[in-house]
Amino acid sequence: MKKEKPKYSIINNIIFLVKDMWSEYPLLVFYLVLQAVLSVLSPFFAMLLPKITLDLVMTGAGTTRILSVLGGFGIVMALSMALSQMAADGRYMMYNNMRAHYQKKLFFHSLHCDYRIIGSAEGQKKYQRAIDVTWNGDGSVTSKLTVYAVDMVIAVLSFVLYSGVIATLHPLVLVILVLLSLMQYIVTKRARMYEQKHRFEKTEVNKRIWYLDKVNHDMTAGKDIRLYRMENWFLQMWDNSIRQLAECNGRIQNRYAAAGGVGAFLLFVRDSVAYIYLIWAVLGERITVGDFVLYFAAITGFSGFIGRIVNNMNNLHSANLGMNDLRAFLDEKDEPDPENPVDIKAIKDRTIEFRDVTFSYKKGEKPTLEHISFMINEGEKIALVGVNGAGKTTIVKLLCGFYKPDSGQILIGGVDSRRFRRDDLFAMYSAVFQDIYLPPFTVAENVSLKPLKETDAGRVEWSLKEAGIYERIAKEPKGIYMPVGREFEEGVMLSGGQKQKLLIARALYKDAPVLILDEPTAALDPIAESETYEAFHRLSKSKTAIFISHRLASTRFCDRILLLHDGQIRETGTHEELLAMGGEYSKMFEVQSHYYTEAGGAQDE
Repeated sequence: MKKEKPKYSIINNIIFLVKDMWSEYPLLVFYLVLQAVLSVLSPFFAMLLPKITLDLVMTGAGTTRILSVLGGFGIVMALSMALSQMAADGRYMMYNNMRAHYQKKLFFHSLHCDYRIIGSAEGQKKYQRAIDVTWNGDGSVTSKLTVYAVDMVIAVLSFVLYSGVIATLHPLVLVILVLLSLMQYIVTKRARMYEQKHRFEKTEVNKRIWYLDKVNHDMTAGKDIRLYRMENWFLQMWDNSIRQLAECNGRIQNRYAAAGGVGAFLLFVRDSVAYIYLIWAVLGERITVGDFVLYFAAITGFSGFIGRIVNNMNNLHSANLGMNDLRAFLDEKDEPDPENPVDIKAIKDRTIEFRDVTFSYKKGEKPTLEHISFMINEGEKIALVGVNGAGKTTIVKLLCGFYKPDSGQILIGGVDSRRFRRDDLFAMYSAVFQDIYLPPFTVAENVSLKPLKETDAGRVEWSLKEAGIYERIAKEPKGIYMPVGREFEEGVMLSGGQKQKLLIARALYKDAPVLILDEPTAALDPIAESETYEAFHRLSKSKTAIFISHRLASTRFCDRILLLHDGQIRETGTHEELLAMGGEYSKMFEVQSHYYTEAGGAQDE
């Protein structure tokens, strides 16, 4: 597998993070700087203290001088420790808040970004990776990058400071220490590269574990799991996934363990060389006892700082990959609104035209729609029918502006839809889609999709009555103010068909000029489905209405029917005209017609 090169460097990501910190929590930047400075100076002062004390004693300094020097050092160190603890306590809460800041940023970007981003498999994968790296507590990428970056600054500054001290002993000692430490870095880097190479393997396994955990908490799956005795199957998949993750982690940890063994040997060699030379120098009276204590502490600290630099470099590389995952989704840019947009409200004739439209979800794939052309007059009722996968829903996505055609034009009142603002285009449509989206808010909020203070309660009740769901809601103690579902508190539980009627009420509440029903009645029996379409036909009145279905309950009362097959329009006409043609539509209707008679047995569905 080709090695992936991160888009952003470690330095670039640190600058990106610090800019956001300065914007959100400027005090956090101050705490981090304070912590870094004190973490360098406090140990250095502690290292100087024994040398200064021994030198004073060996030179015969008086008790008063010794005590005053030690007292001064004590005050400085106590103040340093107090400030360092204050900085540590303050920055911990705030860099955790930065994690919440990015979680919110990712969430709102997923809600507001172009549908083509979050609607694609690649976009969803990017979003999942970005979310994954922010949901691990102190192990989240923003927290890790902050901690490792600060510790790297501390280690590097301390390395420079202590190197200066050791160089006064003998430059060759410093060179040997550095070379052996670089060897340790190379060995550890190989283990890190192995982990990077296999991180996507871990991601795939974690996705399976996440899915199984989600199913475990999804009460709607409980009936199928019990009826079909799926529990052993799920347990087996869970065990296999956990075992695969453990095996992958085990292979990675084995590489790090081997690197740790080599590193320990190099550390032993490095320190042995330094200490042998130091002992030789003090025995030959080339340095004083105070110098011996100073150099001994400096070499010990130096070894620690080299190790910290190596570890932080490895950790920063790992955190950098996670930060690249986070930014990969945030970098997904929306298609901008046109520079000189046309006011859609000024369009008098809202005729919709698809003119030679071709569209594919991925480049290089067979087009989902190929050279589609048709027109929908304002106020006309159109049915798009065909088998699953014919391209019906894709037409809706293009019409609503979720995607743009690869070629051709979608015109509204003769104006290319690319000339309109995205929000203005969205305002044109009230749609009931196949997917059921009911957040755990009140019924009223679910219908209006607005906060309660902005919701017209009277209009909510009217919409519920027109959709045929009001009586069910009115039975609840709080009526339209009952929450939907039981995620947060005791709420109203609706069947699949009732949920879809609630979605229809939502579309009626919006009252947009174009009404779209994209197979919203899959949970209804055929007779109820037919009644729902007929009711919606009455409610649409003078509106333009587009009914989409692979079943033909919506077709008889429509002005025109377009039958799609394999991304192209195969037949067009009224219900009677298509039946008379004896083509594909006629055959589909003949097969399905017995479902839509009261005596025909709706139970056959």
